[in-house]
Parts: sequence; structure tokens; C-alpha cells
Amino acid sequence: MKVWDIFYRNIVRNNFIKSKDRIVLAVSGGMDSVCMLHLFWRLAKKINIYLLVVNFDHNLRKESVKEAKIVKDFADKLGIDCILETLNVKEYSKDKSASTETAGRSLRYLALEGIAKKRKCNKVATAHNANDNAETVFMWLLRGSGSFSGIPQTRKISNNLTILRPLLTVKRKLIEEYIKEHKLPFCIDKSNFSEVYTRNKIRLSLMPVCEKINPMAVEHIFALSCIQAREDAYLEEISNKLLKKCANIQKNQILLDLTTFLRYNEAIRFRILKNILPQKKYNSHINLIMHKILSSDISEHVLSASWIFKIMSNKAYFIRNAK
Repeated sequence: MKVWDIFYRNIVRNNFIKSKDRIVLAVSGGMDSVCMLHLFWRLAKKINIYLLVVNFDHNLRKESVKEAKIVKDFADKLGIDCILETLNVKEYSKDKSASTETAGRSLRYLALEGIAKKRKCNKVATAHNANDNAETVFMWLLRGSGSFSGIPQTRKISNNLTILRPLLTVKRKLIEEYIKEHKLPFCIDKSNFSEVYTRNKIRLSLMPVCEKINPMAVEHIFALSCIQAREDAYLEEISNKLLKKCANIQKNQILLDLTTFLRYNEAIRFRILKNILPQKKYNSHINLIMHKILSSDISEHVLSASWIFKIMSNKAYFIRNAK
């Protein structure tokens, strides 16, 4: 099946796009986002929708100015409005003590939300594909996050705005074929070939090995993430209801009633702890807290520079450090 057929079926089957939707398209200029832009341009011939292209210059590479021009020229050729914005990723990364990769992603979503609100758009589309999803699952696995749910196809970030990922079921290889078939202009970000970033290491070294073992590896990982996402949604609904019965969450203190908490199933306990932990929500940290609770270890534990954990009188406390 070709990209257009997968894209259109996905849109129709999941009712992702409706007539009169106003959609912001995040277009970096790479193959994935250019393919998405062209697909939405074709979709706009079938459905009454408004499209707005947004390109971000992260101010990290000299080539980004040229890439922004390629995106703008292509959007103009298709007759679609285009906004070019610059993000100061280095400064944000330093202020938040985050990697440039994390800082860039955070700034992009903040900016996309602001633009969507200003231009009265109700949806934002990003060009994540099936390979991106597989790489994300591996990243989470290696970091011990305890989840294989991957990238969600949709994510509601406010009452009036939803993030869409309409290419999430499409493999990168098919996108490359679409670009060649339609002779679309695109940019190559050389940083994607640097193994400085964890995602690139997985993409360049791990994924080829997986696909050599099984050519259907990406599809199978996507199927696994869909199963996990469905089960996560169900268990999350249950754990959120039970959390309210055993936890009191305040700004500087979280109180957990252990008498009630320990009545719950182990899977629910894990989710409750993950939801209430103020920082460091990795599997190893949750297991450590669970071990202290089950062993009635009353010694104080430093979670981070800002939070401590301790048990007193059948209650567990997460307390913000006043220092």
C-alpha cells in the first residue's frame, strides 16, 4: 500500500480531520515533514480545511536558514500560508539544564501551541513515522521508563487543541519512495547522522540490526506499542480513580495513606507511584520507593535536590526540601 492510501485511510478511519478544521503543519524541511505537507495539500482538495505551515530555525546550524527558505518556497508554490520562527535552543537548554534535543522539542511544542491559539487553529500535525515510534520505544526501554506505548497518534493538549501524527503508521522507506515519486524538494539535516544523540545511535546502529533479524521489526514494534497504549489507557483510568482515595497532593507535600494503598493490585500501586512521584519517574526509582514501603524502611531517602521521601505512622510522605 502506498503512502497516500495509508494516510487517507488513517484520516478517515480514525476521524482525525473534519471539514473546517484549521491545522498547523510543523515542517522542518526533511523528507517526513515535506511528505506530510504534500499529503495535506492533496487532502485539502477533498476536504474543506485550512492549512498553515510553520518552520522553526533552532539557531544551531548554518544550514537552517537555507532549509527555512526551501520550506517557504514550497509552501508558497502550493498556495499555503507559511510562518518562519527562530528558537533560541541553546539559551533554553542552559536555563533548564536540559539537552539541546529536549530543549528543542519543548520549545517547538510551546511555540506551536502559541501559534495555533493566535491563528485560531484547532489541530497541529507533526510528521513522526513508524520508524520514529520504534526508536522511541527502544529509547524508553533503555532508559527504564517501564512503558512500550511509544508515540501517541493523537494527544489533546487543551480543550481546543489536539496534536496529530498522521504518518505514524508509515515506514520511513515508503516516505522516501513518495518523495522520489513526486519529485519533492527536501533538506538533509546532517546532525541526524551524528551518534552524539541517543536517538541517532538507535536509528543508525540498533534498528538496522533489528530489521536484518526481522524485516517486519518496525511493524511489530508499532503493534506492540498500540497494545500497550490501549492497556495503559485502561489501567490509567482505574489508577487515577484509586489515587484520589489514597493520596493527598499539595504543592510542597504529597501524602500517601499506606493502609489504603497496599490493598491495591501491584500494577495499580506502580502506576499510582509513577503519577505522584514529583521527580525521577523511572522504573528504578519507583521500585526503590515500593521496596521501602513494603519493608517499612523509615529511613529518610533523598529523591533529588528538591524532594525527600520518608515513612511515618503508616503514611508515606514526599516532602519538598526547604533548603
